[in-house]
Amino acid sequence: MGAAIGGGLAGLTAVGTGLFGLRQARLQLTHQESEATRQRRFESLTERRGPRSQAYAEFVAAGQDLIDALYGQEQEFHEQFEGLWEAIRKRRSTVAIAGPDPVVKAAGEFADEVRSFRNDITHARISRHPYNEKHRFERRLDTFTKAARTALEDEGHPPEEPRATAAPQA
Repeated sequence: MGAAIGGGLAGLTAVGTGLFGLRQARLQLTHQESEATRQRRFESLTERRGPRSQAYAEFVAAGQDLIDALYGQEQEFHEQFEGLWEAIRKRRSTVAIAGPDPVVKAAGEFADEVRSFRNDITHARISRHPYNEKHRFERRLDTFTKAARTALEDEGHPPEEPRATAAPQA
């Protein structure tokens, strides 16, 4: 009888060890799959970082050229404006291809502000020196720059999920 009990306990131990080993293997597989996904995302982002960086830098330079032109003589600005607007439109399309969405949105908002300014000039809704409108562009260009920097600093980590915090002990 003692041998049967001992054999049964040994069998239960073997089953428990097997189930534990199976659970550990599943956890390890899940972790490896997660790590492989993160690594693929990181490599993809790394490959896109160079072209994105160039597209973003060219867009910022075109926007800054527009802002810098506002500091000049009013007549000179009006002569340069169409070329500056065209440069921004072209750079915006490059950013739209490079992505990601938050950067594309910020570029669109800047370009939309320039288009609105262009309409204001065309319809003589701006009666003072265009320099006084520079704030319209500076804020939008800053927003774009921040979005671009965030996109370039992305290292492939998945977005963090909110974690429950333990209540402080009294």
